[in-house]
Amino acid sequence: MRIWVFTLGLLLSATSAASAGPGTAPIIGGTTTTVGQYPTVVALLVGGGGCTGTLIHKDWVLTAAHCIDPDVLGLPDQAAVTADVRVYFNTVNINTAAGRANVRRASMTIPKPSFNLNSLGANDVGLIKLSTPINDIVPSPVNLDPAMAPVGTSVTMVGFGITSGDGSSSGVEYALTGRTSTNCSQYGLTNANLLCFNQTDNKGKCSGDSGGPSFAMMNGALTVVGITSFGDQGCQTFGADTRTDAEKTFLHTYLPDLGVKPCTMDSECANMGVCFNARCIAQPFAPTGIGSECTGGGQCESNTCAAGPGDEMRCTFTCTPKTEGACPDGFECLEAGAGGACWPESDEGGCCDAGNPGAGTALFGLGLFAIMLRRRRRSCCA
Repeated sequence: MRIWVFTLGLLLSATSAASAGPGTAPIIGGTTTTVGQYPTVVALLVGGGGCTGTLIHKDWVLTAAHCIDPDVLGLPDQAAVTADVRVYFNTVNINTAAGRANVRRASMTIPKPSFNLNSLGANDVGLIKLSTPINDIVPSPVNLDPAMAPVGTSVTMVGFGITSGDGSSSGVEYALTGRTSTNCSQYGLTNANLLCFNQTDNKGKCSGDSGGPSFAMMNGALTVVGITSFGDQGCQTFGADTRTDAEKTFLHTYLPDLGVKPCTMDSECANMGVCFNARCIAQPFAPTGIGSECTGGGQCESNTCAAGPGDEMRCTFTCTPKTEGACPDGFECLEAGAGGACWPESDEGGCCDAGNPGAGTALFGLGLFAIMLRRRRRSCCA
């Protein structure tokens, strides 16, 4: 049996990777939605094809890797993908001008590097960073605990995929409730990486639904547990989602607070961590913690290593200068271009220290960029 990814207009075989055009089986059993019913579900157009995504942060959309992979889309590189992406929100029909009124461009597209179209079954996850945040929609929570989505989990599937055999009804949002995940082993797949669904009753996801969510109700909220990935060519046997909990490491690389319960006190934090701004962080100056010595972002909890005066390199994180409580006790927010970064406070020279006020500190986030931190001249001298 050949396996196919569900990208509208780019339905591809994972065994031959040959284009086959839109699928012939409609999604049956779903119902049309209304604006605001599933506000975080967005429609994606890129590379001549269509996908679905989910807003999981005001700046970020979760989707499938194959929806933004240049090799899958036939685009020259990742920059071309980013330039081509259109994200439509607050809409349930992108076939009308009104339905395309709310749109965002992308500033970055990130398919998981280990994704391989010819080896489906894992790693089909990607992120789109929006050029402008969407502030009027509360993002969807994402499940990162495998125990919360066992085989037998009931989900609601949402997508903008085809609903007729010729694909003419694509671009309209449909939802399908009460679908229950089944054991992936019957399809030669693994439950650790995937949520699988039986579609022999002609109900399920198909072309254009790729990247869209399967929601499960958790703690009173619709929570993303799966990302539509692939299935059989006719969409009549099975469909498979990438499990969000299986992609925790990838997601936390770009969204470290995703799925993290806010804290109120240090005692709520594991491994001797401290509670800062409702988030547990490593103990300052402890390994990986802010202020600890580093040689690159990979050694820091924040993925950000800064080189200070005297070539001293320490872990840091971004902050807003001149803002009370911007950094933990014992740290100050030094100016860094348009923003800032937390750096250990210095009492050298006392309050009137104005020596070398323009001394720069290079900030290396993930080892990919450098900006200058500058300690402001103290102003308390007589």
